[in-house]
Amino acid sequence: MSSNRQRKLDAVVARLQDRYGPRAIRKAAPPQTRVPRLATTFPALDAALDGGLPVGRITEVCGQATSGKATLAAKTLASAQQQAEAIAAWLDLPRACDGEYLHLCGLDLARLLVVQPGDATDGLAITRYLLESQTLAALVFDSTAELEKADPALVAASLEQLAILTAQSPTALIFLSEPRAQLPALAHVAAIRLMLRHEQWIARGRDVRGYTAQVTVVKHRLGREGITVPIRVMFNGTVRGE
Repeated sequence: MSSNRQRKLDAVVARLQDRYGPRAIRKAAPPQTRVPRLATTFPALDAALDGGLPVGRITEVCGQATSGKATLAAKTLASAQQQAEAIAAWLDLPRACDGEYLHLCGLDLARLLVVQPGDATDGLAITRYLLESQTLAALVFDSTAELEKADPALVAASLEQLAILTAQSPTALIFLSEPRAQLPALAHVAAIRLMLRHEQWIARGRDVRGYTAQVTVVKHRLGREGITVPIRVMFNGTVRGE
């Protein structure tokens, strides 16, 4: 294609992306090799996900408190840190990040960035900058409940942009959400959506030793969906996924 035609085409594409969003029109991507995965350390779930959560993709992990969603995210970040000098990040909008618990989940806190933005809009902007830096193995965005307070059009456009940046990065981007605060825009851009449901506590006498939960693969662009698997979280000085 001549340079003049290419410039005209680039200008048309730019106008269409401004109006309809960056994913509405784009160059075709070359055939992909197998997408790298980060293990969640829950064997049944990793098997259902063909190895774990995908790198270069967005995953939504949805569940109520005590469903295991934060534990699943933390264990995945710990898996990411198994790579040499890998750095992970936890974007903490609700100011609920518990460093001691993350350490019990296996995270090296010296290689974990904890980000506490002033609001959801700042959180989306910081996430964009971190993805553009090409430095993180995994990033958890906690939580989408705060995004409900932001402008819906801005959130949708930002999530579209984050999906593109994530695909160009070495980062697994994980959003934590609650059933009451699910975002259609996030459901659209996520490659994988997991729904967690707490089942029961595991007790010995009066001591709580862990709990069981069910995980349903609601969406899986890279494999099978509709699968439900059990997971078990055990507390024994450390937090173990079984």
